[in-house]
Amino acid sequence: MQKNPLNNQTARHYSLSGQLLLWLMICLFIILSISAVVSYSRAYRSANVAYDRALLREVLALAEQVDVVNNQVMIDLPEIARNLLEYDKDDFINYRISAPDGKLVVGEPAIKPPRKALASGSHIYYDDMLDNEKVRVVAYALPIINSELKGNLLIQVTETRTKREKMALEIIEEMLIPQILIMLVTAMVIFLSIKRSLFPLNQLRDSFARRSHEDLSPVVADDAPQEIMPLLNEMNDLMLRVKVGVDFQKAFVADASHQLRTPIAALQNQVELALREPVSAQVQHALENIAVSSRHLSRLVQQLLTLARIEPGTESQFEFKEVNLTQLVQGVTAEWVPRALSKNIDLGFESSESQDLIISGNAFMLREMLSNLIDNAICYTPMGGEVTVALSRQGDNAVLQVIDNGIGIVPAKRTLVFNRFYRVEANAGDGCGLGLAIVREIVLAHHATISIQDGLPHRHAGGTNVYGTNITVQFKTVDSKPYDKQ
Repeated sequence: MQKNPLNNQTARHYSLSGQLLLWLMICLFIILSISAVVSYSRAYRSANVAYDRALLREVLALAEQVDVVNNQVMIDLPEIARNLLEYDKDDFINYRISAPDGKLVVGEPAIKPPRKALASGSHIYYDDMLDNEKVRVVAYALPIINSELKGNLLIQVTETRTKREKMALEIIEEMLIPQILIMLVTAMVIFLSIKRSLFPLNQLRDSFARRSHEDLSPVVADDAPQEIMPLLNEMNDLMLRVKVGVDFQKAFVADASHQLRTPIAALQNQVELALREPVSAQVQHALENIAVSSRHLSRLVQQLLTLARIEPGTESQFEFKEVNLTQLVQGVTAEWVPRALSKNIDLGFESSESQDLIISGNAFMLREMLSNLIDNAICYTPMGGEVTVALSRQGDNAVLQVIDNGIGIVPAKRTLVFNRFYRVEANAGDGCGLGLAIVREIVLAHHATISIQDGLPHRHAGGTNVYGTNITVQFKTVDSKPYDKQ
């Protein structure tokens, strides 16, 4: 069996809504990331400014305790003041005071001076390393006045960055948490918007799913998005071209079948006339074979004509109205009694209802459907067999059954028999494989259902029971009226 490439499980398909949501989320994530970087930078700068000012106040407070006496730098810093200066619950604070020549006066010797000299009375902030740890440094050039010692005293105070980074993270959390919540809400709104925008596509999908494979009418999508209208227009043009080709083939089959009816009928008449003439046994046998083949060909042409008339797209020429199904079934069954008697087959009609069953349909199509079912049953039922046409009611459904004890249909082939020119056994009966295909088209035209189950049992030559066929068609009833059984 040829595989349908559209059903290839290895093919990779993607969701349009998923792709839209993915790209929008990527854009939102990029925006959020940029916002986080900018927010962190601004928050860190704000924290630095605040703590730098606090650190500068400590430098200035330390500078007030420095004096130069007799060219000697004196620091009036009591022990308690030194402890307060160096104490911080989050960070480590160190200080250094250097003479104008750069020599250490007091403090931490590992503190490095700034890279460039400071003007008198100015200060500078910079980042540095102290004991392998990042620190923030403020340096202040304290001018020396009223002394022979000239220049500036360099006062430096360092502080680790723990509380600065902590404050920056707190600011970021305060800013990012609302942004993340906004992003999630935005993602949800975008997701719902995408789903709502793609709803017309889902409607189109459902419309195609409900379509028959033989429905080639244009797709009506007035509310379809503008972006897919070119696709729908091209699809409608394609279906129109396909419909033209299919209609041409149907017309050709119908015309050819119609044209063949006359010569086939003439051939049958000539064969029947020839069989009446005295001829040799060999010629008699050949004429009988020609007569059988011509009848088979006539039946095939008649079924081709019927199939061409009832195919989808052409059934609209038939008028649907209320049909008395009980009387129709009884009448058609009676018409096939002579054919059944020719094979010594017991053909009967049974109805479990005391009222006629009324359905909405076309009498011609229904007669053709039942004729094909009975013909099929007689064709595949051996001599001396039994065929029963039964009619009953189940709720709102009228149930028509044609039951035989013929060769039967195995479950694996019960869906295949509705295909055109498919035969269960090539050498069984004289059918051509179109009867059940015609039945299926008529059933679909009447919005009915058809199924196949086991039929009546009969004894096989090997001694085992073999079951025939039970073909069941269910129609929706319209009304019922009294019916006098005969």
